[in-house]
Amino acid sequence: MSVYGRRMQRRVTATVLAAVLAAGTAACGDDSGDGSGSDSGDAKAGVGLSAALGGVPGDQAGQTLTYWNVPEVRRLVARDQKLYSALTGFGIPEVTQAAYRGEPVSEAVGFDEKAVDTSVQIGSDATRLTGRFDVAAVSGAMKKRGWSETEADGAPLFTDEEARLTVSSTVRSTSYGARAPLLPLVAPKASVAADPAHRAAVDCLGDDAYQATFYGKDRPRQLPGLTLFAIGARTTDDGASKERLCAVTQSADAARAVAEVLRPKTAAGERFAGARIDVGDGAAPVVTMEWANSSDSGLRPGAQNQTAELPQLLMARR
Repeated sequence: MSVYGRRMQRRVTATVLAAVLAAGTAACGDDSGDGSGSDSGDAKAGVGLSAALGGVPGDQAGQTLTYWNVPEVRRLVARDQKLYSALTGFGIPEVTQAAYRGEPVSEAVGFDEKAVDTSVQIGSDATRLTGRFDVAAVSGAMKKRGWSETEADGAPLFTDEEARLTVSSTVRSTSYGARAPLLPLVAPKASVAADPAHRAAVDCLGDDAYQATFYGKDRPRQLPGLTLFAIGARTTDDGASKERLCAVTQSADAARAVAEVLRPKTAAGERFAGARIDVGDGAAPVVTMEWANSSDSGLRPGAQNQTAELPQLLMARR
């Protein structure tokens, strides 16, 4: 299959296979602690929003970045498949691809979702996973699929047409398409995590967010005075899930303008009725909008990456 075909396959099947993958999770039960090497209830080095963004070079700050705490997402999907149906791919494209082909993901690529701690996706064509990877198993699987193996920076590099993949015992990075970045195995000195706007958004979302999307810094069509916005989900002490939109602005006037664009969505009868909007202070005020997740249409965790209802408001320059 061509690179274009694989790319379209990832985009189309992500939605179509949601129910299939959820059903598979149900059949397996809640095994998020079985062999994963991770306990989502405990702090773990390298698992967390800040640590994951620390693996993304700073020159990618303008791209859409989506983060997943994979063990936590797996646990939540197993607990309530309907509520978390938008997250059933766990942020691992290979899970969806293997399901599409009808083969175990471990046979297809040499690892499975239990080995993965975090995922960061750049657009739809590049992914950086952290966890525990058997390099020999990955090598064997990729060669079986016809990928060529060379070496770059002391690590194996696999290629197939325009696709590239590199792996170590703790990081696996893939790139589909000549223009998509291949993220480094070793965290760069200058990362997105150090960018002030992303840092402010992380502080707003919380480092314990289990899924978050940053919609690109300084996008040309964003509202005037809006530097960056992100939407992230986290669980509360009672186990409920909430999402928060965090918009980093350049002035008090810009912050008020962003709040006014969002406010009509919180009115009675609207999807986000009752959601709270707050406007911060300081030189770069952060506007927040928070709502409770539910299984209603458009309110499931991660649904904004499908409906784009709120992102479209902030990316429609007036």
